[in-house]
Amino acid sequence: MLRSDNYQGEENNIVIISLTRSNPQNGVGFMYSPERLNVLLSRARNAMIIVGNASTFTGSRKGGAIWGQMVNHLRNKTHFYEGFPVQCKKHPQKIRLPDAPGEFDSRCPNGGWV
Repeated sequence: MLRSDNYQGEENNIVIISLTRSNPQNGVGFMYSPERLNVLLSRARNAMIIVGNASTFTGSRKGGAIWGQMVNHLRNKTHFYEGFPVQCKKHPQKIRLPDAPGEFDSRCPNGGWV
């Protein structure tokens, strides 16, 4: 597991970012800093996947403005999903966005979308 402060200066073709903060107080810890967001956004050469609770970050008292700009930019460019895109290998034209815990397991019991 790499934290952003340990990852400064490193690049990869694909970067997956897990934003583990999710709370009703919208506390994001040290991720309120624009410098931290810059580190996240500048390390992927070809693709970046960010998984997390956007509401916590955009609602943050300290970092909400900068995170809000990023989330709005992603939404405007249609790169923001309210779930995780899943595509069936047998039916590649079918793409779904499971957005609740357990939905994938209940809707894809044998690896195919029901």
